Amino acid sequence: MPVADAVSILSQGYTPSIILAVVAVLLIIRQRLAVQLDPKEPPILKPKVPYIGHIIGLFQHHGAYFDKLYARKPMPIATLPMINAKLYIITDPVMAQNAFRHKNLSFDPFTLEFAQRMLGVSDESMVPVRFAGDEKNPGFLAQFLKEIHEAMRGEYLHKMNADVLNGVAVTINELGKTFEPESLFYWLRGTITVATSNALFGSFNPFKDDPALGDALWDFDNGLMGLILNLFPAITFPAAYKGRAKIQEALIKYYTAEHDLDPSVSQMAKVRAALFRRKGIPAFDIGKFELALIHVSTANAIPTLFWNLCFVATAPKTTATIRKEIESIITVSTLDNGKREAVIDITKFDTHCPVLVSSYRETIRLANAQLGARRAMEDTILSDGKNEYLLKAGCDIQLPAGVPHLNEAAWGPTASSFDATRFMSPEERGDSSAKARLEDREQKRSYFPFGGGKHLCPGRNFAFAEILGTIAVLVTGFDVNNRDGGMIEIPKLGRARLGEGVAKPTGKGLTMGARIERRTGWEDVVWKFTC
Repeated sequence: MPVADAVSILSQGYTPSIILAVVAVLLIIRQRLAVQLDPKEPPILKPKVPYIGHIIGLFQHHGAYFDKLYARKPMPIATLPMINAKLYIITDPVMAQNAFRHKNLSFDPFTLEFAQRMLGVSDESMVPVRFAGDEKNPGFLAQFLKEIHEAMRGEYLHKMNADVLNGVAVTINELGKTFEPESLFYWLRGTITVATSNALFGSFNPFKDDPALGDALWDFDNGLMGLILNLFPAITFPAAYKGRAKIQEALIKYYTAEHDLDPSVSQMAKVRAALFRRKGIPAFDIGKFELALIHVSTANAIPTLFWNLCFVATAPKTTATIRKEIESIITVSTLDNGKREAVIDITKFDTHCPVLVSSYRETIRLANAQLGARRAMEDTILSDGKNEYLLKAGCDIQLPAGVPHLNEAAWGPTASSFDATRFMSPEERGDSSAKARLEDREQKRSYFPFGGGKHLCPGRNFAFAEILGTIAVLVTGFDVNNRDGGMIEIPKLGRARLGEGVAKPTGKGLTMGARIERRTGWEDVVWKFTC
């Protein structure tokens, strides 16, 4: 008997029951998958594909997905249903700042979860790091934050800034009259990676004599999200997996030999290693953990430098203005060998170089779409001053900086364009009217590329000096053009991938070459930085 006939006979008289059973199963599935929403929670923003649409959107569009959602339906705060879970997103600047500062909304769970997966550290090694504190002893993360913030202030910060920029100067001083890197981005990446690692790790820096470690760092960075997902990473993301292992092997040797105790090492590297040791963490695991130190110090700073240089080099008036600003903080003297030495005082950037500083912050506004993350540790009421919303315990919150960074309500009709003077104060722009001051306050509120609260990025001042110092030398002492001698083109600036803060160039932008030529009157100059 044909199967179709058998089914027909069996179903005779039972069709209503079968339909009811199927409907019941579908209702149960829907109930299990449906997100339960309290009336006080943020309104739901449904995906185009039920249950899984937001997940697909995030993996397909990365950070740009939040821009797409906001363009589709502008909401200050919303709930995204994801299968049977939910994610809150906050795009309102006031509410975002309140979220960053709220004691019930914590970044710590992400620090622990992502660090273990990203660095491939064992459960046993994470035990002291996960210690949350008790009546007698503070938690590890609380101590860690305190130590690194103190290590990035005053004389310690000045030493790091001077060390990294004089490392950059070594490379730039070796350039001839004309230098043509095949890839501007890769040249900047290599230069800054070596200079930054030297400033952090001192005389025994393992990156200094092994260029392959620099390549391994960027293999690791390119596959970072795959390592965090941790789905057979040795097979699914082999380059990142091998890159991580190579760097960690070198750092394990570094910390086993206690090279971090050398006087040339940054206070940042010293205090981190000292804290690990006080908690009984062996050199093997310190070497694994401290891959994070060199990664966070380069991953966003280098692409920011690239975009900043491109924006300035393609704006002749901005270039001319910045040159005048830099020349006002340069001291030139003649060396014994007849060459001239130009010394830049980096402590004067803020006071003497308003357009240079503004161009840097404007670059960050356009290129940085940092996804601030928090987890509600208990039921929490969050307000924007007008409305209150309930954030349920255990739910995650995303605060995509890219959305307010491009919001025309704060930045005007040119929000998506580069304006080197946008971040100059009303007084610096010659307009101290009440309207100008109000607009300035609104823009400052809508700008949070470094997060906020106790987790405000401790390395932001280091990146500030490193990037501005490099731009200062390249713009003042050189003409930066394309390889034919004409003006370079700004590559397409997209949104960063998940796990990144600043977008990197892709395609032709990644391989865009340049001609870096010493300017007339600056041919014999060697560069130096002081603070």
